[in-house]
Amino acid sequence: MRTRGGILASSVLGIASMALGCEPRWAVIQQAVPDPFVSQHQFFIEAVHADRLFVGELPEPVYLSGKTPEQQASWQADKQDMITRYAEGVMSEGEGLLFPTQPNPGAFIIRPIVEFVEPGFYGVVVSKATEVAMRVEILAPSGQLLDAIGIRSAIGASMFNAASGTRLRQAAEDLGRVTADYLKARSSH
Repeated sequence: MRTRGGILASSVLGIASMALGCEPRWAVIQQAVPDPFVSQHQFFIEAVHADRLFVGELPEPVYLSGKTPEQQASWQADKQDMITRYAEGVMSEGEGLLFPTQPNPGAFIIRPIVEFVEPGFYGVVVSKATEVAMRVEILAPSGQLLDAIGIRSAIGASMFNAASGTRLRQAAEDLGRVTADYLKARSSH
C-alpha cells in the first residue's frame, strides 16, 4: 500500500521533472529485456481499472460513503468518462501505432490502473489541482506482464475548468498521451 508520504514525495518529484523538462513523464517500474516491442505496433487498450483506488487519503468506498446519491452518480460518470478520455489520449498521440478495438493474437495489451485521485477544488481565492496517478502495465498477447510504468498528471483548477470532473477527464487524456509516448519510445528502437 502506498503511504501518503510516498505519494506526496513521488508527486513532488514528478512535477519537478515535468517542470524542468529533463526527464520522461514516466517512471519505469518493470521493463522487459530485450525490448519485445521493437517494430511492434499493435496495442489493445483495456478499460481503466480502479479496483484499489484512493481518493485523497481515503479508499474509494469510504470516500463515496460520505457523498449523496447524486454525488456518487456524478463520480461514477466522471470515472467512466476518464476511461474514454484515456483511450482518446493514447490514440491521439500514438502516431504509427495501431489500436484494435478487440484483443487479437498479435496485439500487446495496455492495462491502465488508476491508483490515486485527488479531485481538487476551485474557489475564487484558493484552489487545489486535480491529480491522477496511474500504473500502466503492458502485457504480451499471452497476458504475461512485460513492462510497467508509473505516470501522474496534475491539472490546475481555474474558472475555466472549475468542475473537478472536467479536470479528471483532462488528466486522463494527458495520461493517455504519456502512455503513447512511452509505447512509441519502446517500439521505435
